[in-house]
Amino acid sequence: MQTWHNIPMAQPDAAVDSEESTTVSSEQPKRGLDLFWEGTSRKARYRYWLHFGIYVVLLGTVVWPVFSVFNRIEPYVLGLPFNMFWVTLVLVFITINSYLLYRFDEGKLLGGS
Repeated sequence: MQTWHNIPMAQPDAAVDSEESTTVSSEQPKRGLDLFWEGTSRKARYRYWLHFGIYVVLLGTVVWPVFSVFNRIEPYVLGLPFNMFWVTLVLVFITINSYLLYRFDEGKLLGGS
C-alpha cells in the first residue's frame, strides 16, 4: 500500500476496472428520475407533480414579492413576530412534504405501489 505523508492511499482493484463489476445489471435498466421514466404510473406521476407543486407554492411564499404580504411584526404568534413564525411554519410544512415523499418512494423501493 502506498502512503503519502503517512496517510494510507487506496489501491485500485482490477475488478473495479472490469466490465463485469458495473453497478447496473442487465435485469434493471438505469432509470434516472422516476417522474420522467416511461414505466412510472400515472398515479405516481401525479404524486410527484403534487409534491413539486407544494414545494413551489411554499417556497414562493418566503421570497419577494409574495413574502411582503407576510413581512410584518404583529401579530405575535407563539411569542414570535409574524414573519419569523411564517418562515418557521413553511419550514415545517416543507419538512412534512419531504417526509411524505420519502415514505412514498420508500414504499416503491420495498415493492409497494
